Amino acid sequence: MSEPKKARRILVRSPNWLGDAIMSLPAIKAIAKAAKPDELRVLCVAGLGNLFMRYPFITDVMQFKKGNASAAHRLLAPAKYDALFLFTNSFRSAMDGAKSKCPVRIGYGGNLRGPLLTHPVAKTAGVHMVDFYLNLVSPFWGSVFSQEIDFPLLPDERAFADGIGEMKGAIGIPLGAKYGPAKCWPHKNLKAFIRLAGEKGHPIALFGSAAEKLQAGALEESAKGRVMNLAGKTTIGEMAAVMKRCAWVVANDSGPLHVAGAVGARTIAIFGPTDHRRTAPLSDNVRIVSKDAKCAPCMKRECPTDHHCMKGISPEEIYAIIAQNA
Repeated sequence: MSEPKKARRILVRSPNWLGDAIMSLPAIKAIAKAAKPDELRVLCVAGLGNLFMRYPFITDVMQFKKGNASAAHRLLAPAKYDALFLFTNSFRSAMDGAKSKCPVRIGYGGNLRGPLLTHPVAKTAGVHMVDFYLNLVSPFWGSVFSQEIDFPLLPDERAFADGIGEMKGAIGIPLGAKYGPAKCWPHKNLKAFIRLAGEKGHPIALFGSAAEKLQAGALEESAKGRVMNLAGKTTIGEMAAVMKRCAWVVANDSGPLHVAGAVGARTIAIFGPTDHRRTAPLSDNVRIVSKDAKCAPCMKRECPTDHHCMKGISPEEIYAIIAQNA
């Protein structure tokens, strides 16, 4: 068996970041729709399983701890999967993929990966990341697949959100961005925005990982009695369910931004050093805010100058969008 179309048992190596994982979902769904495999298993880093396990077109999810990808692929070799779709782009991940012993290994070429893949695909420059992943699938079935992304909530996640309390007019704010601090709205601006929104009567829900607990604690003081600090206290699905109840979500270019877009929340996406044309959620409910900085998009993890692209976005500018669309 050397053709993807003949694969009955398919393995997908997910992207490592939450936002990219969400943007890969249309491609994974396309594989399920086109191949109609008996088994479609997703291999992902620990933590992303909560995302993938909710989709009925995915039959199984296997998670591995960071740094253990090689062992995870070797562990799957005896299962004799027919094909592997590799949605990661490093040489190391292609080398790991070869250890799965899949006779068909599909991924983007470049980075010296070609000899490790049986079906290397040429990259198309400048496309949105949803299409970047779909382009790994469409050449083998000759179809145009949907870009649509949804986020079905589970009953226990809805129950968690319902137990939060009064959410009328609530604004959800996910903190941080795994890529680096350059993508984050400065703490000073965020603090002023929370104070302003609190004064206008909005409850504020703060989301984040354990790494954002300290910042979330400090921001609680910006609008005492108005802030629900959920940093480090939710799964991806629980966060999505609370976002669904929010009147607005205000987010950096981050994984939680894509959760908000997928769950259908009205969202203001703050972009600075990254290119919203390639990475913003493809949702009509998402409004992009960015400054026309000459150096943007620079794609740097840390700003080497004055961070004007993010500092120049004022709390009043963001709140005006909310007030005008109440």
